[in-house]
Formats: sequence, structure tokens, C-alpha cells
Amino acid sequence: MPAIRTNVNVRRPTSPASGGGSAVHAVRSRRLAKSINFGNIMSAEEAASFEEELFELPDFVTDGFDPHLLGRLKAAEGSMLAAKARVGALKTITAADAEELCNMLGLSVAMRIEKSKAKKSDLLHDLEARPDSLDLEGFVLLSGPLMGLPLPALRLVPDEDQSPLSLEEMLEYPEAEAIFKRLALDEHGRLPSKVLATELATPSSEVSTFFAERAMECSQPMKSRAKLVGLVTWRIERDDALGTLFFTFLLLLVLYFLVQENLMIHSRQKAESGVAQYLSSFGGSLNGPFLQEHVADVASFWNWAHHSGLPAILGMPVIDRFGQRRLHVAGFNVLLGGSDVMLSHTAQDGAVSTKWLLHTDTAQDYLANYTGDYLGAARAAVQMLRRTDSDLNDPYSEEIALSFNLHNAPASMFLNIQVRSRFFRTGDIDVRIQPSACMDSAELSATQAVLDILLVVLISWLALAEAKDAFAALMHGCRAFTSYIGFWNTVDWACIGLAIVTACIWVLTGLRIDSENLQFARQEGFDPMASDEEQLSVMQEELLNIQNWLLSVRVLTCLLTLTVIMKFFKGFRANPRLQIVADALMNSANNIAHFFMIFWTLFSCFAVIAHVLFGNDIVEFASLGNSLEASMSTLMGEFEWYVRASSVKSGLMSSGMPILAVHLWFVVYICFALLVLFNMLLAMVLDSYAAAAQVLTKRADAPTIILQTWRYFQRWKETLRFVPLRHLANQLYDLDCHRQKVVTTSSLQEAFPSMKQKQAEWVMRTLFQEDKRAKATQKALEGQDQRHFFTQEGPDPSSIASACLPAFKAAAESSSAELLTRLSVLEAKIDAFYGHAGLMKEKSYESALGTVAKEVESGVTRPEVMCCTVPGEARLSV
Repeated sequence: MPAIRTNVNVRRPTSPASGGGSAVHAVRSRRLAKSINFGNIMSAEEAASFEEELFELPDFVTDGFDPHLLGRLKAAEGSMLAAKARVGALKTITAADAEELCNMLGLSVAMRIEKSKAKKSDLLHDLEARPDSLDLEGFVLLSGPLMGLPLPALRLVPDEDQSPLSLEEMLEYPEAEAIFKRLALDEHGRLPSKVLATELATPSSEVSTFFAERAMECSQPMKSRAKLVGLVTWRIERDDALGTLFFTFLLLLVLYFLVQENLMIHSRQKAESGVAQYLSSFGGSLNGPFLQEHVADVASFWNWAHHSGLPAILGMPVIDRFGQRRLHVAGFNVLLGGSDVMLSHTAQDGAVSTKWLLHTDTAQDYLANYTGDYLGAARAAVQMLRRTDSDLNDPYSEEIALSFNLHNAPASMFLNIQVRSRFFRTGDIDVRIQPSACMDSAELSATQAVLDILLVVLISWLALAEAKDAFAALMHGCRAFTSYIGFWNTVDWACIGLAIVTACIWVLTGLRIDSENLQFARQEGFDPMASDEEQLSVMQEELLNIQNWLLSVRVLTCLLTLTVIMKFFKGFRANPRLQIVADALMNSANNIAHFFMIFWTLFSCFAVIAHVLFGNDIVEFASLGNSLEASMSTLMGEFEWYVRASSVKSGLMSSGMPILAVHLWFVVYICFALLVLFNMLLAMVLDSYAAAAQVLTKRADAPTIILQTWRYFQRWKETLRFVPLRHLANQLYDLDCHRQKVVTTSSLQEAFPSMKQKQAEWVMRTLFQEDKRAKATQKALEGQDQRHFFTQEGPDPSSIASACLPAFKAAAESSSAELLTRLSVLEAKIDAFYGHAGLMKEKSYESALGTVAKEVESGVTRPEVMCCTVPGEARLSV
């Protein structure tokens, strides 16, 4: 129900059956509003604080109404008597107003047939006999809904398990029924319209007093409880989304620097690639054999290990300042674990055997004779193992690997290096150097400490806010908790959980790095040859475990980043201009899904064709998986394989497939898949984006993010000492809180005793403002122009045209009759002139005709003057 203002707009139906408006009645209602003094209803300041809107039946008045009652209300909602009663202008009510209302509230014939067993003819006669009287049901409707107030039986919010009200329960209003029965009713038990008008116009009558009190009650600004819950929920979600946007930006910024400082991926990659390049070519100090170019089978691997592999690992001894021998690999990296290398072999049956080369008996005997020659000892150990263990020479071996551990003191890194040579039964081979680096200490720098504290504060703040909301919702029952659980809250809890798990795993990784078996390498004067074989195995296992823990941290950090990105999409909901991209994607999701069904069918067919035709000649299409990947890369513009294939001058590939087939497949695939299908996909997305942008232009309020942020801080300052909206929302989850369906400033203060008058007025004002924006947006989306006259005044243009048509027709008939009479007189005088002056020239005829037309248009016809001034002969026919 809108507030009573100094300008009240009322929409009037043209008939009880139609819901259209009348321009005449709209003008009458505006004149009525200007002639009424509202000083005894509400102050001008209070009325001015609420936005103006047309009167229509509020939702809290008609919620749950029977269709029969709702039809009667819709027919009479714009009646003049109801409008005067709403504004308290009871003295101005006339008998015509009462008769009009009675006609509007008259029951339709179809509805009367459903409620009565009488014949249709009798009902028609009964309806025509009493057109100007009001039944009890109509009087009750006038006492409540037509005033803009719910009936007493509909005031309270129904419980969840309560059954819907019956028609009789809806119309339960003992006070109105008692007044109705004491009035002078006719023989049919109905109230005549003249009696109703007299009672309402008499200030001392019981009916007038009753309706004056109702007018005072409906003059208060009010909305429904459902709108209050919707507004509070919407405001919380909007502010939460805006806060989430800035919070997520800060969280992403902290996460960015945290990953860079803690994981140190760039520094680790540089250390790993330095060792890998050194091993693959032994720093460029040898002519070979090199790992990638010369290892093709088991024998060539042992040849590489003898000439390049072991010398690269054990061939650079250095005496430090403590007089201890150290083995350097790739510059600053020092060999750990007793300066030993572990050899592992996997046989064709899957059996794995490992040996620490320098701790074998052969190596120890060699070192006893040649002290410090670790390279010779390792070579002697390998030769002995190959002679004694035939599996090491088995050409069907599955894998041979050399692994060792390094410490880079300047870079503060531990490295585990594994050189793996995997042999496949097809004759192919996979030779890889797998370096894995980690920090050599879990000590935090000042920057890392600050970033860790910021992350803990942000996640703790998010967890505390979500926990408070979840606990408050849980305290109000399963319904409230179910409403709390949603997609975006799930994203928030996923972000919190992933951050906590990632932090815990990172702490555990630091504890493993600080173990005694690894930290001895950072001590000055440590002896790298002092470890026995058991200590070597423990160190190797710990470094491998640290590698797995770091891998877990990386995966969890990726998942955490994904949840942060999802939180960005949650924040985009705060602003319509940011939400437009998400809306475009959501609107086009259905079309895109169907498009990809077609695209995947055709794409996979082309990939299978390429695999069948070129799989034997082009490695990118050797397997079906590789073919799918190469086909997708080709769409993205990567087709080096096509350049290589096109360079064949013979015209035939190795398998005998002609190069023409490659050219044909490439051209058809690019033209059809890229130029046609991909552009169709782009058109779908752009079309959805254009539709979403068009909706944005029709929104009543679509501020920029800067303006919205400014409004947010202004609203925050205005509501600084208010009861938090989250508290109101949590309380409103309970149906026992504010059981009244009607929300006013007084009802808000009764339901929330700690709420001040200022906050109650702010809530009501916001309710009206947001309701008006929503209606304006809805009208715009329905194609209505808000600047149009009829949108402001309320009536339907077609109804106005129908109402004005009889008047226009009558005016046209009267004007046409007068015009014909005057033209007849003119024709007679021109005929007389024709008899005296002769024929009129053609030019004079046209001049006379134009003069007549102008004079007829101006409403002043002077044929005698014209006849005296027109020369020549002519005859005018009308």
C-alpha cells in the first residue's frame, strides 16, 4: 500500500467486467486529491519521504485470496468511493459514487451460478433488480482490501503446516458484519447505495467513524512481510556480493605474492633446468655420448653412463676450506648422501633392484687403493654389477635409472635428480631427467611472514562471517539452514576448507624439510662421505616425500585459486554491468551445449580420419589421443606438422600416402571447423551478450561499480548504528517473528524492540524505493516506455479510446451536420451569383474553393463577401 500523498493516482475500470482505466475518472481522481487536506492523516514530511506510485491491490492484501474475491477486487480497485475512503474524504462521497461501487462489486452471472442452485434467468432478473445495492461480502471487501488493508483473518503469517483459508474464513470480519447488520437493509438483506452514501457522508454515523479509523490505519506506509524478507535478503546478498568482490581481489593479490614467495617456482625451475642441461650434455665439456642423442637401448645407456653420466656426477672433486672433499655438479650444487649415486633397475617382470654404487664392496675396495677417485670406484662398481647381475644387460629391461641428491647453498635448495631411461617393447625409448627442488629451510622471511599473516586474517575473517551466518540459520531450524545452504555459500566454505588444508600441508612440508637427516648438510664442516647406506635411503625417501608434499600443495593451491575465481563471479552479481558477461554465458549455455554436440561429432570424425591416413607418417597423429590434441591445436593456429609434411618433394609420404590427402584434409578441416563452426559459436555468444546488454539498458538502476561503491559507503554511514540486516534476516527466518503480514514502522519496532524509529523509517523508505525500481524495470522489460503519459497516469490507452469513441462520434455528427448546412447556404448564394456574373474562370474557381476551405476550417464562413469579390462564372458542388 503506498503512502497517502498530496497527489493520488487512481485507476478506474470502465465496467465491472473489465480492468481498464478511464481518462475522465483519472482526471477526477487528481482533482479529488488536490481538494483534500491530509494534515490529519500523515505529515507532509513523512509523505514526501516515500516515492509516488499508482494504487493497486497490494500483495499482502490479496495473498491467498479466492479467485472469486480477487475478481471482485480487481473490478472495483479504482472506484471513486474506495479512493475517497482511502484518503479519508468521506464528506465528499455522493450517491453516484456509492452506486458506481455497487455496480462494480456486483457478482458476475457465472460466479453466481456456481454459488446458487437458481436458474440462470432468475439470476439475471435478480441481478438487474438490485444493481445499486451492496451485499455483506462487498461491504467486507470495502472495509478491508479496497481500503488497502488485509482482513483480520489474513493479517498473521500462516504456519508452514496450516491449511489454506476457506472463503468464509477469508471474509471473517465480525466488526464490519455487526455494523452491516445494524444498517437499513432492503428486503433482500442488501445495503442500498443511497443509504451507504448517506452513512459515509454523515460524520457522526457508525459507518463514517469506522471508515475514518480505517483510513487513518491505511495512511501509514506499509508493505508485506514477504517484501520485507525479500528486501532484506536482497540487500544482504547485494552488499555481500559487493564486499566479496573487493575481498576476493585482496585475497587473490595476497595469494599471488604468497605463491611467488613461498613456493618459489621460478627459482626452483631455474635450479632444476640448470642441472638437467648440465647432465644432458655434461656442461658441453665432452663430445659425447649425450643423453638425448645417443641413448637408444640398454647397451647405449651404459655407454652414456660410463663416458658422460658418471663423470658429470662424480668427476668434479673440490677441497673446501675445512679440508674436506666435495663433489660439485653443475656449479654450486654439492653431492649429498655420502657423495653416492643410486642405481635402480626394473626388469621385464617388474622386479626392482637398487644399489648405492660407492657403498658396494667393489667400490669400497677400489677407494681403499685409490683414495678420492670416486668416479673410478663408481665405474668399477657398475662393471662388477653388470658381470654378476645379468638383468642389468638384459635388452628387455623395462627401466634403468640413476638418482642422487644435491644441495645448492647459495640458492638455499635441496635437489633430487633422477635420470630415467624407459624402454618400450615397440622399440621406442623415453629418456628423461627428472629434477625436483625444494627449499633447504622452513624459516620464513619478513615478507613471507607478513603474507602468511594476511592470508590467515582474511581466511579467518571469512570463516568467522560464514560461521556466524550458518550458526544463526541453524538456530532457526532446518528451513533457515536449508535456505542458507546454497551454491555461493558452498563456494565460500570450499575456499575456507582448501585454504586451511593447504596451510596445514605446507606446515607439514616445512617440518619435513627441517628434519635432522637433511639439515646436517647446512652445517659448516659437514662431511658428505660420512653417511652410511641406511642414512642414504632415509635421506632419499625424505626428499621424495617432500616432493610429493609439494606436489599436493601445488594442486591444492590450484583448487584454492579456482574457488577464488568462483568468488569473483559471486562478486560480479553485485553490479549489473559486471554481471552482464556471466548472464551472457548462462543465457547461451543451452545453445552452446547443443552446438558442442554437433561440433564434437564432426571434430572427432576429422581426428579419426587424420589418425587413419597420417598416423604412420606424422607423429602428432600417431595415436587417437594425439590426433585429437593435434586437431585442436590446428584450430588454434599451431600446425607445424603441416609445414613439415608439405616440405616432402616426392609427393608421397613414407607409408605411400600422397601429400595431396594432407592438403585436402587440412583445407576442408580449416574451412569447415574453424571458419564455419567456430564463427557460429562466436555468434551465439555475441548474440547472448547483445541481449544481456539490451536488458541492462532497460534497468531502472544500473550504476557503475564506482557509483555503487560510493552508495555502499554512504549507506554504511547512514546505517552505522542500526540493527544489522543479517540479524533481521536471521530473525525473520522464524515465522514467530513479525507474524503480521503487514509491515509498518510501528510493527517493525514491535517485532524488533532494539530497532530505532530512524531505522524503521529507513527500511520502509527502502522498501518503496526498491519496489518502484523493480516495477520500472519490469515495465521496461515488457516494452513499456516509462516516459509515456499513460504509464504515469495508469489508464490503458485502448480503454481510453473505447471510452472516448462515443463522444468523438457524437461531436463528429454534430460538426458534420453544421458544416453541411453552411455549405448548402454557400452553394445557394454562389448559384445566385452565377446567374448575374456568368461563368467563373478556372483559376478563380480554385481561389474561391481555397478561401472556402480556409474559412470552414477557422469556423467563420462569409459566403456573401466571397461572392462579391469572385469574378467569372463557376458552379460549386457540395
